[in-house]
Order: sequence, then C-alpha cells, then structure tokens
Amino acid sequence: MSKFKIDRFLVFVVVLTLTEITYKVVSGGTLSLTSCILSLVAGVILSLFLAWLVGRMKIRRLHVFALIWLNLYIVRFFSNMIEGYFFTTVFDSFNAFIIAAFTTLGVTLIEAASAGALLTTGGEESLNVSLKEYLSSRGHGSWIKRIVAGSVMYFPIYFLFGMLIFPFVAEYYNDPSLGLRVPGFEVIIPLEFFRGFLYVIVLLPIMASLKENSRTWFIALSSMLFIPGAFIPLILESSLPREIVPFHLFEILADSLVYGFALSKILSKHKR
Repeated sequence: MSKFKIDRFLVFVVVLTLTEITYKVVSGGTLSLTSCILSLVAGVILSLFLAWLVGRMKIRRLHVFALIWLNLYIVRFFSNMIEGYFFTTVFDSFNAFIIAAFTTLGVTLIEAASAGALLTTGGEESLNVSLKEYLSSRGHGSWIKRIVAGSVMYFPIYFLFGMLIFPFVAEYYNDPSLGLRVPGFEVIIPLEFFRGFLYVIVLLPIMASLKENSRTWFIALSSMLFIPGAFIPLILESSLPREIVPFHLFEILADSLVYGFALSKILSKHKR
C-alpha cells in the first residue's frame, strides 16, 4: 500500500472514530476513556472492512457512497432498531424510534461520504449498468423466487442459532427490570422475514458492484452482516447486559456466516 493510500486510510479511521464518539454523546451516552477506546477499535475494524470492500468495487465514487450509505444504515441501524423496538424497551414510544431513525441517517451519511471520498480507486462503471448486467443473467421469475427464498431463509437460520444460545441468556430475558422481552411467534416470524427481505434488497446491489468472485461475495455479505450489523453495535451502543453480549456475538457471527454463504449462492449470477 502506498503512503498516499495509508494516509487516506488513517484519515478515514479518525473520521469514523470521531463520528462514533459524537454519536454516542448526541444519543445521550456517557463519554469515558473506555468508550473512546472502543470507538477507536470500532473505527479501525470498520475502516479495514470498508477499505477491503470498496477496493473490490468497480463502480463510480458517487455510487460507492450511495451503496455504502444504504447498507450501513439498513444493516447497522434500521434493521437492529426494528428488532430492538420489539425485543427491548429501549424505545419508550414510536416517536423515539422515528427520531433515532433520522439521527442515524446523519451518522451513516458521514461515514459513507468519507468512504467514497477517501477509499475509492476510480471505478468507472455505473451502478445502474452493473445491476442491469448482473440481473440479466437470469429471468425475472427466477430472481423473484430467489429474492423470496433469500428473505424466507433468514428466519430458520436466525431461529436455530438463537435457540442454541437461549439457555445461556434466558434468565436475562425473563427479568423485566433489564428491559428485555421475547415477543410471541406472531411477531417474531413476520419481523424476521421482513429483516431478511431488507438484507436481500441491500446486499444484492453489493454483489452486483463487486468484481466477480464467489469467495469475495461470501466475505462481503458475511462481513457486512456481522461487522456493522452486530459487532460494532454490540460493543458500542448495546442496551443489553454486558454478560450476554459474548453469547449474542457468537450467535450473530454464526448467523452471518451461514446466511452470507446462502445468499452468495442464491443471489449469484447464472453462469452461461
């Protein structure tokens, strides 16, 4: 890596770290040495992942920005906030949920804009062209079936690993004073189907934007689901008791690897 690229990467780390610290303060969190160190760790790890991801994209800078913004917002914040709305008492009203949803748009805007400005390598292809070329490898009916399959598949994977760790976290979810709750299946099933659909819709353009390689697709999807989707929220802004965070990290890492692998196969181009 050239000195120019290293300098840009270090600036990117600083921007992400400061953004995370600012977001913690704005959202009412307590600023401490530990929280600043964790923000730095999160900034470094997210920077490494996004630098790897953007370096493999073949699309224009503005389109890189738009795609990273969409994925960071949906995967890290919006999807987790929807689950938090039903599984915790972190949002005391729907208005609080809406305010948080708009606030996090600004956080992800800064991070995505920084990624587009500092990490892009000069791709010339339009995202629209990449998507058309990608989708043209299969018929409309095939893609609809695959999008539905990818959306539906998320729930059984989520449920399997959730049940594996539940004996270790059940006492915390059964304690109302901790602000945790487990809704009924009439809520969980449609909620997780909807989250699966969100993941399919935002991750498919990521696959279209990357230079073709099945291993790259798998790493990109799994890492996007785990790093911004679970690792960073759980170490920085989790309202969960710290004792159960390691169990949920293991759970979501397993989710991300299995679901990322499944999506990389289901949503792959047809090889003519």
